[in-house]
Amino acid sequence: MALTITTVRQYLDWPLGQTINQEDLKRQLGVHVTGNNGEDLTDKALFNLTQVNVNQEGEYPVLISVMDATGQTAQTSVTLDVRPLRSQSSQPTAPSQPTQPTNQTAMPQKKRGWPWGLLAVIVIICLLWGWSSHRRQQQDQAANNAQQSSQIANNSSSVSKLNGDNQKLANQVAELRGAVKQYQHDKDQDALNQRLDKIENQNQQLTNQVNNDSTKSRLNQVTNVVQQVRQDPDNGIQIVNDLKNQSGFKNIWNNISSMVQGWMDKFAE
Repeated sequence: MALTITTVRQYLDWPLGQTINQEDLKRQLGVHVTGNNGEDLTDKALFNLTQVNVNQEGEYPVLISVMDATGQTAQTSVTLDVRPLRSQSSQPTAPSQPTQPTNQTAMPQKKRGWPWGLLAVIVIICLLWGWSSHRRQQQDQAANNAQQSSQIANNSSSVSKLNGDNQKLANQVAELRGAVKQYQHDKDQDALNQRLDKIENQNQQLTNQVNNDSTKSRLNQVTNVVQQVRQDPDNGIQIVNDLKNQSGFKNIWNNISSMVQGWMDKFAE
């Protein structure tokens, strides 16, 4: 039985400006990973979110990858549609105008104005009720948004340090490690080159996105290591492990979350 990744959903709407938590994303997509022996490896699944900008509307591809203890890997992709939340409001329908008495001529002239006064009172009450209902719905929506944000914040405590440039660099190194580990397993040079090409393209895109000079320098270091692996794939694992000791990367390893740290340390040294 091969290592497989399945998802309940391939396409997911995501609120504009909302921080992404990997565990919450895994739950909403219904991700499930089955190992060679049928064991559940869902907790090993890792999302590559380097292409996602939660502050800009658009559809973004997200790569889901997993590696088991033997070094076998599996990948699949889904799409996140980042867009604003849409609040819904309903407005009450004003009641129909009361029917005027058919026998108006029988009523005294001085009492003819009271139905219009009553109608005015009803309209005012309806407007006040509609305004109150709309305000109440806005407050409920705000409370729901706050509750969702609080829940996501609580769920993201284990990966709260996987934000910004450290996350992007860690994901790139994890992809590189997975590529060389898979090559050691199947010796497929073409597959290795395809994954190395993809990592180089991602590094180039990230270099154009970040403003920090030290981050750009580290991305260039990763690109250089990709070239070294391409030239000497049989020593790829040692080459990637040496990256850990280069300037700036020790701090990344010390600061990323324990979940990703544990996943990558299985293949370190």
